[in-house]
Amino acid sequence: MESSITTSITVHSKFLPEDCKIACPEGTTILDAAQGNDIPVETVCSGKGTCGTCRVLVRNTQVPIPNAHDRRRLSDQQLAHGWRLACQHPVSEDAIYTHPVGVRPIRVVESSGLGKIRLDPEVQKIYVKPAPATLHNQTADWSRIQDELAAVAGDIDPTLEALQNLAELGESVDDGVTVVIAGNQIVSVEAGNTTERMFGMAFDIGTTTVVGALMDLVTGDEIAVASGLNDQHVYGGDVISRMSVTMRGSEWVDRLTEAVRSTITTIINDCLARTSVAAHEVYELTFVGNTVMEHLLLGIDPSRISYSPFVPTIVDPVSATAGELGLPVLSSANVWVAPNVASYVGGDIVALMLSTNLGRRDGNVVAIDVGTNGEIVLQKGKNLFATAAPAGPAFEGAEITQGMRAASGAIERVHVSNGSVDIDVIDNAEPLGICGSGLVDAVAELLRIGLIAPSGRLLTADEAKDIDPGLAERIVPDETGGAFILHESKDQPEQAIHLHAQDIRQLQLAKGSIRCGVNVLMQHAGLNVEDLDEIILAGAFGSYIDPGGAIAIGLVPDVGPDAIKAVGNAAGHGSRMCLLSLTSRVRAIDLPAQVDYVELSAVEDFQEEFAIAMGFPNPI
Repeated sequence: MESSITTSITVHSKFLPEDCKIACPEGTTILDAAQGNDIPVETVCSGKGTCGTCRVLVRNTQVPIPNAHDRRRLSDQQLAHGWRLACQHPVSEDAIYTHPVGVRPIRVVESSGLGKIRLDPEVQKIYVKPAPATLHNQTADWSRIQDELAAVAGDIDPTLEALQNLAELGESVDDGVTVVIAGNQIVSVEAGNTTERMFGMAFDIGTTTVVGALMDLVTGDEIAVASGLNDQHVYGGDVISRMSVTMRGSEWVDRLTEAVRSTITTIINDCLARTSVAAHEVYELTFVGNTVMEHLLLGIDPSRISYSPFVPTIVDPVSATAGELGLPVLSSANVWVAPNVASYVGGDIVALMLSTNLGRRDGNVVAIDVGTNGEIVLQKGKNLFATAAPAGPAFEGAEITQGMRAASGAIERVHVSNGSVDIDVIDNAEPLGICGSGLVDAVAELLRIGLIAPSGRLLTADEAKDIDPGLAERIVPDETGGAFILHESKDQPEQAIHLHAQDIRQLQLAKGSIRCGVNVLMQHAGLNVEDLDEIILAGAFGSYIDPGGAIAIGLVPDVGPDAIKAVGNAAGHGSRMCLLSLTSRVRAIDLPAQVDYVELSAVEDFQEEFAIAMGFPNPI
């Protein structure tokens, strides 16, 4: 009985800067209490205590004693001021929690240099001028329009919205109307001849960012493009974290679905606000994303993907309407969601294969979408092989001690020479942390000089003196095995940016996962490194990483920097292709059946392969 009474106690607390008061059961973590009340306390690791992003300042109550996770992820100054990880401590009665707000704009690759797209969209507009209605010819408006359409478009059913549009036109129907066809249905009827105005939107739903492009379906031109941080980021930095959230129940599936649709809505409104295009003139939307993102877009629980045998609900393409997804365009507009290959190789990789012409180009090619879930495709001749490697969010700066996304203030380039360290910072701002490309650069440079051993161990200052006394002074001891000072300010020493030994380890785990996937596919296809002709790097990280650095840390096979090609947002380009070209869409539908999918967890000796892939190459 006492247990029942205890668990029913309600705790009241407050979150700033929203000035939001909440009530929740005793024992609820600060993070769960925030997320349960739509307060945007961010987490990358979904509450495991490993990322440090869910920090809150605790006031008006006794500050919890810091645990090991707090001490690992927060500085001594932060701990002394009362900062704690929200995922590690329960809500206290009358406590006030302040959390960081205002996500920094992150750099997103919104387009790619993959060339023009053949223009044959599924959306069509047909102008017809029906026989006028008279007292002696009382044939219904739609019947008269259908008579005119029959010769050019056959018998196509209208949506209810199209019929409602028609009714609003009244007597102006006799002056001529434009019929809009999308998804094998008539989705709208417009007054007059509007055949020169026809628009659609193509989206790439990433785990971290969402990119949308407003396209002119008549000319094939990009009218506007916008991007934003996926609002799901507060629920975790990778698909595994987000699937763990959906396991809490259907309400949480709805939350994640609402979050990504909210991001899409913002992008749509942004694009329309910057153009003369009206919402009702957007007739079709195409979406590509990984399998989990596509499930959540559609409101489908993806949690079964997270455990063996890793079964998704659907991998086939899905058609719906904008109204069904609650998107602010013509409600009967067709929504087309790309097919997936498997649970962890999704529609974004289908789009990558489509846009880079994999399966049809010359030579043996490896294509990698480097992200939290590294997806890899290998073309051997005309044969395709694919796998997914759970790299984690290290390449995006998460789970790195002073890591951050590629935003203003992030160190993105590092060059070491003659005892000095030169850094490039995004927007030339004061350094605040280090993003993925800077992390790769820093490790590659220290490997080249010899301050990091092939095992990944950072040398001590005494060991480094024989290599470079000036750089040796930058190596300082800490509880993780040492740290290298990348940047320091004499006026504000506490603002120094360090590369810690544990950061090197995180990079090894991330790059080891992807390189293991590459190695396994090459073994599966019977190829050696010397057989490779080209390596394609896709995505935001793939666009900014230095090819030489990627080879130096062993992220990719050593094919030489000139054989590594960055293609930007290939998935977004593939989504555009599916919007603008029915021919491309048909090929996208066919591609998954041509791929031999390899499940890494089922590979014999996988752990041994992974351990080998984690090591760094010996510098030449």
